[in-house]
Amino acid sequence: MNLPRAGAPWAYLLFGTALAAAVIAPVRAAGISTDPAFDKANAVKHVRLGPAQTQPISYKEFRCSYFTGIMVKEWDEREIGDKEISYVLAPGAAKPACQKAILPGEHKLPISNLIVYFLGYAAGAIFLGDADGANDTIGFYVFDPKTGRQRFTDTIKLESKFAGISADGDTLRLGYTRAVTGSCSVVTEGADCWTKIAQQAGFSGPSPDCAAGYREAGQKFADEVCRTQGGDTKKCLADQLTRRADWDKTPSVIAFDVKTAIGPGDSVTITLAGGPALCWPSD
Repeated sequence: MNLPRAGAPWAYLLFGTALAAAVIAPVRAAGISTDPAFDKANAVKHVRLGPAQTQPISYKEFRCSYFTGIMVKEWDEREIGDKEISYVLAPGAAKPACQKAILPGEHKLPISNLIVYFLGYAAGAIFLGDADGANDTIGFYVFDPKTGRQRFTDTIKLESKFAGISADGDTLRLGYTRAVTGSCSVVTEGADCWTKIAQQAGFSGPSPDCAAGYREAGQKFADEVCRTQGGDTKKCLADQLTRRADWDKTPSVIAFDVKTAIGPGDSVTITLAGGPALCWPSD
């Protein structure tokens, strides 16, 4: 099946919370930034700039990651997302300087409409990730450094890792857990809702147990709140679970393993990789 990324650009449901956090400390993309599927940098250099408006104090910087054949440079103002991300193709043993001034052959990635960080480099492609997620999912973007063009974007389950990243000629192959937020609740609206979400996500397997997924999410949330608050745990859990009762009405999120092939001309083919789908409530 041929599918584009599901949904519109991120409606940052957590953006307000993240913005408040940015005043206190720098925010970095979570979930897949340390994924072993990415190449390990040969070196990472930090060039400190002035102090940022954060507590505790942090410093703006240029951060340069060196890989075989390429350097990726981030301009990090310690706000949400990098201010700029650029790269320099560096054949052989060349090691471009890490500096504010633009280098010969330096190319800026077109991220003016994105709030992203550099995730990693693999199979000749540059990966960026949203600075924040929503509904326990997070977006990622794939760029071709030969052209500077964005080739693909999708959403992945937060804190999951790529099963694989490889190149087969001009075809880039990715394995990951795709996560899609629906427009209805499978728990309260049943089979009709499931059919709608499955069609939207391109999933043809059996429906997951969304009711169990919602209960597990509610219990996990209550446990975390009560562990932080302390006091009468039993009373706290009962109170939090009661408050979470309306979660049954929130739209369902489903996640499932896929293999994606991005071919010449950026044609995209997404196929199921097997295994059951997961289901949980949106935020």
